[in-house]
Amino acid sequence: MNRFRIGFRFAGASWRIVRNEPSLAVFPFLSVAFAIVYALLIVLPISAVGYALFGDAQILWLIPLILFVLGASIGATFFGVAAAHNASEVMDGRDPSLGGGIKVARSRLGVIIQWSLVNTTVGVLLQVIGEKAGPLAGPILQVVGGAAWSIASFFAIPILALEGLGPFATLKQSASTIRKKWGESLVGGAAIGIVSLLIALAGGGLIALGALAVSGGIAALGIPLIVLGVLVIIAGIVVGNVIGAVFRVVVYRYATQGAVAPGFDEAELQQVFRPRGGRI
Repeated sequence: MNRFRIGFRFAGASWRIVRNEPSLAVFPFLSVAFAIVYALLIVLPISAVGYALFGDAQILWLIPLILFVLGASIGATFFGVAAAHNASEVMDGRDPSLGGGIKVARSRLGVIIQWSLVNTTVGVLLQVIGEKAGPLAGPILQVVGGAAWSIASFFAIPILALEGLGPFATLKQSASTIRKKWGESLVGGAAIGIVSLLIALAGGGLIALGALAVSGGIAALGIPLIVLGVLVIIAGIVVGNVIGAVFRVVVYRYATQGAVAPGFDEAELQQVFRPRGGRI
């Protein structure tokens, strides 16, 4: 329980950094906008041409699906790098701008695309392995493999933003940091996920109430509740993404530089990095 209390305090301190630098909250929206535009301009036309030429053959639908996942990964990584850079700037006492973060991400475009290719390939391989392993072992292998990849790549975005390493050097550095400094960092990430989930559940509750009101003939009340619920869910996703990005930067900077971000307690950050066998 102490770990989760520390994790929630880290989540709150990360949110205060976001609140002090509004540009950080914009990047998740830009990532979603990029994915939508990419789907409409690239993936949808390719899907339409494939359907017109070859019909609805299942194997052909894998191509636009993989293209969409790759494009979405590139967008999420690009704007994640921009957010990580700006978060690091705030921690150094500087005043970053939206354009400045995007400029840094653009300078890292090559390694961002390479990392996204690796990330997408891992996802596809896990999916294929899961399907080949059967209905019982498949889901287990996918969950275990996905968790292992998430842990190993936990610091990928800060490394891409702050060091500009290639994809395999990024993975090696991230995994090495996790292995040497294993501790609270993943618990903090879990706490952030719980905060985001609670917000999303509140939005789901509003949608359910709105649906009941509409079915009861009170559309004037139900429709606004549904719209509000959707907005709350989006807000939960955005909050989770942005404070998660800030948290990773905070923990990575402390792990590699010993830098303590504003609003964070060094004693708790030291507890974060107790060895695996250490007492908690």
